[in-house]
Amino acid sequence: MPDRSHHVLHHSHNARHRANRQGTSKPRRFIADLALPTAAAVALTLMSAGAAVATSSKTQVAFMENATALTSPQPRAADPAAMHARHLKEIESAKAVARAIQLKEDEANLAVVRATAVARGVERKKLAAAVKVAKRAALVHSWRLPITNPVKTSPFGYRWGRLHAGEDFAVSIGTPLAAMSTGTVAFAGAQSGYGNMVEIRYWDGTVSRYGHMSSVSVNVGEAVEPGQIVGLSGNTGHSTGPHLHLEIHPNGGPAIDPLPWLASHHVAT
Repeated sequence: MPDRSHHVLHHSHNARHRANRQGTSKPRRFIADLALPTAAAVALTLMSAGAAVATSSKTQVAFMENATALTSPQPRAADPAAMHARHLKEIESAKAVARAIQLKEDEANLAVVRATAVARGVERKKLAAAVKVAKRAALVHSWRLPITNPVKTSPFGYRWGRLHAGEDFAVSIGTPLAAMSTGTVAFAGAQSGYGNMVEIRYWDGTVSRYGHMSSVSVNVGEAVEPGQIVGLSGNTGHSTGPHLHLEIHPNGGPAIDPLPWLASHHVAT
């Protein structure tokens, strides 16, 4: 019989050798397959634990806020049409405010204009009243001749040894005779050679006498104004013809020449 012991031994050696390679390789693949996931898990666990330990409270709050922001619903993009409408509404509102402000300013300006107009109206009335008073005062203190268009016939001075104390003006009988200024009637009636006479004392003390009148229309004590008619011219008393005999007595004193006095009071003759 053939010797199979060497073959058996060789086969046993080969089998054992292959068995050893297979026996050592399989456990390695099995262990490697199990070891890799376990190592990754351990690494992740350690990293998580380290991060948790290393993270401060402030960082944790920021992290939570970011997480909340990320998980919260994000606002929708604004609608252009809505934005335009809102913009137009804001413009209209601003215009309304501007109009209201302008209206207030216009009302204030109108009030100022009205107040100014009222003040000017008051001032105009005051001025008109003052002018009226001034005119009245000027009229009250004005002077004039008793007649218009005078014709001088006999001057002031001595004649036949006697003083002719006035100025004679030729006028027809019945010519109106007016007061020369503002004053009071001191005498009215017949007076010897003067015939019918009117004597007036004026505001400055001057006294005038009208002689040879045909009639008298005022009474003693009566107030007269410049130009007021006090009687009519005539030919009464010692007269040689119809005329006005005018005498001027400053402060009621002696008679003076009427013509220079009239000139000094801006009365034309």
